[in-house]
Amino acid sequence: MPDIQDLLTRARALGEALAAHPAVKTYREAQRGVRADSAAQKLLVEYQRQLNHVRELEEQLKPVEVADKQKLKALEGQIAGHESLKTLMRAQADYVALMAQVNREIDTPLADLAQPESNA
Repeated sequence: MPDIQDLLTRARALGEALAAHPAVKTYREAQRGVRADSAAQKLLVEYQRQLNHVRELEEQLKPVEVADKQKLKALEGQIAGHESLKTLMRAQADYVALMAQVNREIDTPLADLAQPESNA
């Protein structure tokens, strides 16, 4: 049975392996690219502001004007067409897929413990 220090050592090794993985490196680089891109930052802030506005109207059961919906859709289109944001979204999808695979592998032995033992 591994002790806590062994588990922590293995966790550190996993973290280091993940940090060296191309998907993680690409994702971090894409994040830096968006942070350095003032147009992307402005677009994201504007989109978040409009999204919050629409959600507030919906939560208050007030009508959402067509113009508000159109503005949100236009911002989504601008985001989808912005090069550094497209790069970030692709990198983020790859990163999320990698982390989902890693988590499944971690969870598998734990899930096996939760299965009732069969008396065959």
